[in-house]
Amino acid sequence: MPEGPETRRAADRLARVLVTDEPVEMHFVYPKLVPWIDDLAHVPICEVTSRGKALLMRFENGLTLYSHSQLYGRWTVNRRNQRVKTSRSLRAEFLTPTHAARLWSATEVRVLSAGEEASDPFLSRLGPDVLDASSTPKILCGQLESHARKSAAHMMLDQSVFAGLGNYLRSEILFEAGVHPDDRPGDLDAEERHKWAQAIRRVTLRAYREAGVTVPRAVAHKGKAAGERRRTWRHWVFCRNELACRICASLIERRRYGGRRLDFCPTCQPSHR
Repeated sequence: MPEGPETRRAADRLARVLVTDEPVEMHFVYPKLVPWIDDLAHVPICEVTSRGKALLMRFENGLTLYSHSQLYGRWTVNRRNQRVKTSRSLRAEFLTPTHAARLWSATEVRVLSAGEEASDPFLSRLGPDVLDASSTPKILCGQLESHARKSAAHMMLDQSVFAGLGNYLRSEILFEAGVHPDDRPGDLDAEERHKWAQAIRRVTLRAYREAGVTVPRAVAHKGKAAGERRRTWRHWVFCRNELACRICASLIERRRYGGRRLDFCPTCQPSHR
């Protein structure tokens, strides 16, 4: 499932081709969208953005196309005359004179009327979007303190606490923060919680800017030069279980929480419990 950085990058790609002063040609295939075609067909798109893992396409008449990729959904942007080879099912298509933007296989797709975002069953439950400029370390630290008795492993996937975080970001943030997955905010002192909040913001922004890479560029270059596969050189610990920690050389361990993998360094992330 795409996490916050991937969803925001998809929104950026769509915005570059679809946000214009003129309406774009569109075709809806998904049954929930078909009734809305007359309301949207001649209305310019004024913004494409994201909240957490949800993508929001806003139209000048106040309507918003909401989509959540879940496991199988995907947005693509291609030249209009380029054929797309895929086994996915088309949901919606937006055409400009030069480009085609298409939504494939998503099952969470709907149109929201003006003001409906605030009461939407999914959007209304989201916590701060980590990529939003308003999500300062102070705000994120407040979220940690408000959930002081919740373990790091479970809190970092709770979208009502931090919107946009997912599995790979969870492992990477906890490593940079030096937080053991079983620790809770209440187990840490104020300085450690602040370091954790800073890592949430820093690692997520890095993943957004570097297309999913969560280590600094120098670390990534060193890993590539050593012949590591992409799935390992791009991260500190995620998908590096049984490999040596880049900092202390201890073996990275893997645990499963709720059936989902979490990788961490037992030396760099000592437990406080």
